[in-house]
Amino acid sequence: MAPPKKLGSPIELPVRRSTVIPVTLFPSVSFRKDHGRGEFVKYGSPYNQEDRLFFGLNPPWNNVHAIEFKEGRPVSFVTHQKVETKNISLDRIRQISHANVLGFKEVFILKDIIYFLRDQWGLTLNEILQLSPVFNLSEVEVAVICRAILQGLRYIHEQVDICYGNLTCSDILINEQGEVRIAGIGNSILQKPDPLGKAKDIQAVCHIARKLLRVEEAVDVRGTTGLLAQDFAGAPPATTAKGLLQHPFLEVSATQWCLRPLHILCKIARERKHEVEST
Repeated sequence: MAPPKKLGSPIELPVRRSTVIPVTLFPSVSFRKDHGRGEFVKYGSPYNQEDRLFFGLNPPWNNVHAIEFKEGRPVSFVTHQKVETKNISLDRIRQISHANVLGFKEVFILKDIIYFLRDQWGLTLNEILQLSPVFNLSEVEVAVICRAILQGLRYIHEQVDICYGNLTCSDILINEQGEVRIAGIGNSILQKPDPLGKAKDIQAVCHIARKLLRVEEAVDVRGTTGLLAQDFAGAPPATTAKGLLQHPFLEVSATQWCLRPLHILCKIARERKHEVEST
């Protein structure tokens, strides 16, 4: 098994006020009154804010570089990346409003580093896959997850008007309420436009479905749902998020509520797998 991730030492917090990012730093960017972006985009580092405590993660945990704690509880999860400041499209950095896309709590920009703070995280699909063969998702659960991913992608493609790019099982989170969220959209905003990007996103969903359904494994008999699942996972490249949402495989009556037990089930499976591998 992979070594457990450890919390790093608290990051030193010199007293420094945060400020809303000034217009003069980006003269090439057209700033207009935008209630979607508001004042959650700030200039500076989140680690330099007064009365805020962050713990660094080294190595990062599921792409999270630090966690902010308040009164002993996590309140923010920080991811960051290095970019060329002149290429940051600030007009695209705005509040995300969709149940299946993990938006931003705050965004900080300091020189060539951009920090995205989110108020929640969750269990990734990749973590669930690592529990096989002790624990595997059912076809109904996979249908609920894929439906949520496609609904999130449709919002990203049509409303935000970008593609996600390189969508994998590590980018899909399931929180303790059973809600499925696409994480990492901040990185997508910073990417160069790809004319084939949206089609690649849909094929990425099909690839995720194949991994969750374990379609590569030999199965002698599959029921109706299993056959529909295989057909869904093999959707043609030209399919859109809107079109694939009409697939019969996704017409299950179950909702994301059925995913609520996953956290405790995965915890039990993780302990069981550790016991098996230790014997």
